[in-house]
Amino acid sequence: MTTSRQAVSVENLHKSFGTNKVLRGISLSASKGEVISVLGSSGSGKSTLLRCINLLEIPNSGVIRVAGEEVEMKTGRRGGSMPANMRQVERIRSRLAMVFQQFNLWAHMTILENVMEAPVHVLRQDKVEVRKRAISYLEKVGIGDKLDAYPIHLSGGQQQRAAIARALCVEPEVMLFDEPTSALDPELVGEVLQVMRDLAEEGRTMIVVTHEMGFAREVSSRVIFLDQGLIIEDGSPDDVFNTPKTERFKTFVAAMM
Repeated sequence: MTTSRQAVSVENLHKSFGTNKVLRGISLSASKGEVISVLGSSGSGKSTLLRCINLLEIPNSGVIRVAGEEVEMKTGRRGGSMPANMRQVERIRSRLAMVFQQFNLWAHMTILENVMEAPVHVLRQDKVEVRKRAISYLEKVGIGDKLDAYPIHLSGGQQQRAAIARALCVEPEVMLFDEPTSALDPELVGEVLQVMRDLAEEGRTMIVVTHEMGFAREVSSRVIFLDQGLIIEDGSPDDVFNTPKTERFKTFVAAMM
C-alpha cells in the first residue's frame, strides 16, 4: 500500500474491550483533501476507530500511519500492545485534531483562551502568533464576536463551532469528527454542518463519524459503513447510496431516512 499521498492510514486494525471485539481487522486510508464519512449503527466501532487513529485508544494489533509515518508499537508488560515512543505519539497527535460529540471546552476559560490553550501550552508556540491565528479561526467559524465570552454563555452550536476553531488552531493535517452534531438541538445542527462543508471545500482532510445522511451524500468524497467492527461498504456517495452491496446497509439507510 503506497503512502505517498495518504494523510492517514490503518491496516488490519483490531481492538477489543475484554471479550468484546469492537474492531475486527479494519483497513482504511484517507488521501490528502479527502472527506470520508463513516456510517454505522451504535456499537459498530465508529468512535473506537477514530480514537485508535488518534491513539486515545491503543489497538490490540494493526498498523497506523500518519503522513506516511508508522506509529511504533511494542508489547507491554502485560502482553498488550502499546506505543514504543511517546515523543513520536506526541508528534503524530500534533498532526491530528479531533472534534468530539461533547464540546469539552474549559468552563473557566474564555472562548479565545480555549482555542489558544493547546498551541501555547502543549505545542509551545508563540502566544502572540497563536492569538492572531485563534481570532482568525473564530471569525472563520462565525463567532468572532464571542472571543471574551465563556462557554456557558454560548449556544450548543456556538460551542461546537468554538471546538472546531480549537481543532483548526493546531493546524492539523487531518481532522477527525466524532458525531459532532449528535449533542445539538435540531435547529443548531445546520450551523455546524455548514462550517464543516466550508472546511471540505477548502480541501481539508477529514474523517467524519456521522448520522447526517445529507452531509455524507453531498460533501463526502467517500462513504464507509461499519457493521460489527468490519467495513462492509466503501465507495463514492453515489455508489454506496444508489447501488449498495449489502442488505444491512439498505436497512440502515431506510431506518435513518
